[in-house]
Amino acid sequence: MSGILRRATSGADHNGRHSRVWEFVGAYGPDVTRLCRAGTGLIPGVTGIGLSAGTVEPGRSERTGPRTRFASDHISTRLESLQHTLDEGPCRDAASTDRPVLAADLTGGSWRRRWPRFTPAALDAGVRAVAALPLHAGAVRHDGALDLYRRTPGRRDLPDPVAAGAFAAAVTELLTLERLDLDFTGAFRDGCHPGSVADSATSALLSCWFDRSILRPTRGRLHALSVAHGLSGQDAHRLVTAVYEAMANVVEHGGGHGQLLMWLRDDRLWCEVSDHGPGIPDTVLPVRRPFTDPRTRHLDSSGLWLCQQFSTSVDIATDRTGTRMTMSFRLSHLPP
Repeated sequence: MSGILRRATSGADHNGRHSRVWEFVGAYGPDVTRLCRAGTGLIPGVTGIGLSAGTVEPGRSERTGPRTRFASDHISTRLESLQHTLDEGPCRDAASTDRPVLAADLTGGSWRRRWPRFTPAALDAGVRAVAALPLHAGAVRHDGALDLYRRTPGRRDLPDPVAAGAFAAAVTELLTLERLDLDFTGAFRDGCHPGSVADSATSALLSCWFDRSILRPTRGRLHALSVAHGLSGQDAHRLVTAVYEAMANVVEHGGGHGQLLMWLRDDRLWCEVSDHGPGIPDTVLPVRRPFTDPRTRHLDSSGLWLCQQFSTSVDIATDRTGTRMTMSFRLSHLPP
């Protein structure tokens, strides 16, 4: 198998985070509220959780500004409301800078200077430490942030950064699913085991959280679904090849774990493969025919080239938070 490209190998901590992201998504999705309800048990050292995020109206591409999507208790509700009303606080800063914000002790004078109205109000509510993580993962960014708070100050017993980062990434993934305007309920019904397939009552055909162990079994699932939903034998083979190449790249270079989605819309089958790896280097995009330029011979981009050749359309989003490849395949005939 020829990978799409070579990317730096992630360390053990990064691999652990990648794995945990998809565990959270598979176990609690597709409803982001269900995941947030479990948050204080999934992130050690956190007393409460708030989520402010923009939304997408069904069937429309326009996004609204951030609003409170979840609050774990009355204090979290108060913190989210304060930031919306006062237009200052950790959520606002994390969203605008695209960087995590940590205030380990709100009683420090620097925080009063930074948030002159939010800080005293948060202290009055009994909050002594807050953190906010931007909603940016898998090459998708949402307006808003995930807020975490504690009643005790200090850097001791801070939230586990791996767990908190994985949780924020999982929240971002579930918000991204909302953008597709698809019913993923059935695809999540069997839990988070790889290769679970939605029943016919849902609009998502496949939702799969994968690692190296299920690459080959997933090929069979993809081929069966492709033929059943209108691709001819040769075109089904092309879909399987393209999606397999994208998944194999995730395993080799994108953190070892990823997500595969498959759905039917209009006259095409759509497949999306995403990861939370380091992203595709600028030297690889745009893709050229493999090995035609001696200067790029060291880059193994043949897999990505195959994805482009075998698909009706390919869209690639990539940045420091991961890569998301969306491919479409025009149907040979509509299924009965």
